Amino acid sequence: MRMEAGARRGAGTVLVLGGGGGRGAAQLGILRALADWGVRPDACVGTSVGALNAAVAAALPLPEAVDALERIWASPETRAVFRTHPLRIALNRALRRPWLYSGASIAELVDFAMEMVGVRRFEDLSRPLRIIVTDLASGEPVVISRGPLRDPLRASCAVPLVFPPVELGDRDYVDGGVTDNCSLATAAGMAPERIVAVDLTAEPAQPRVRRWSELFDRVTSTALHARVRADFERFSGRVPVTLICPRFAPRLRVTDFGTVREAARAAMASLLQGLGSRDGRLSPGLFYLSLTASSSGSTG
Repeated sequence: MRMEAGARRGAGTVLVLGGGGGRGAAQLGILRALADWGVRPDACVGTSVGALNAAVAAALPLPEAVDALERIWASPETRAVFRTHPLRIALNRALRRPWLYSGASIAELVDFAMEMVGVRRFEDLSRPLRIIVTDLASGEPVVISRGPLRDPLRASCAVPLVFPPVELGDRDYVDGGVTDNCSLATAAGMAPERIVAVDLTAEPAQPRVRRWSELFDRVTSTALHARVRADFERFSGRVPVTLICPRFAPRLRVTDFGTVREAARAAMASLLQGLGSRDGRLSPGLFYLSLTASSSGSTG
């Protein structure tokens, strides 16, 4: 079930930013390269960490949005979301809560970001925004496009088992990535001229995994990326879709946000040399970016 109010038909370029936790810093580098190339989105769709990035991109012109996002990602509020707190984990386990953290750090980050760009509601944004959340009771994706921004952003980032659900109205919602992590379907429903999407779930080939956490991450990312690839095949016959998928080298620390951002910017700038024209139009297709700590723009 997709609940969407106030949809505006006939969007030009729709920017879709998928979820991926700390990997969301790569979207900043990609957006910087796109802004330098002349890409200007007319509407935005975001899920999980991509929802926060998309909200800023919907509030400001893209070059200014990337400036703001770089400050947001360098802030103590962002670091707090990804910091491990063993005592809090132990307390929540002792209290038998079905999550590890309270969600306060996400709320503080959202408040900080919205204060920086000066928006509080969808209606304050410069261009349409769709945020994807998951209805915990029905297990279905829900698209939110009007009203206050704070709680939909919190809900879209509420990773199950890590953060508690967020109540909107009389229902509980969690991370939109559970059901639609990079929502090409929502973008296609806006009748765009083209879609530019950044999916963060692509993984380089690995001969084997050695820890259960690596296995869980691998299986999860494989399932999510398979869904995105299937949606790409489904919608690219109707509308030009440029799907950009960064792949993170094993030695690239995801929590080193500055390095991730610059690796993605360099790789995307290199790809753009053969991908688009200076009027901001990009060739449609599925493109993988190989990111390393010393990335100089390699693609593959």
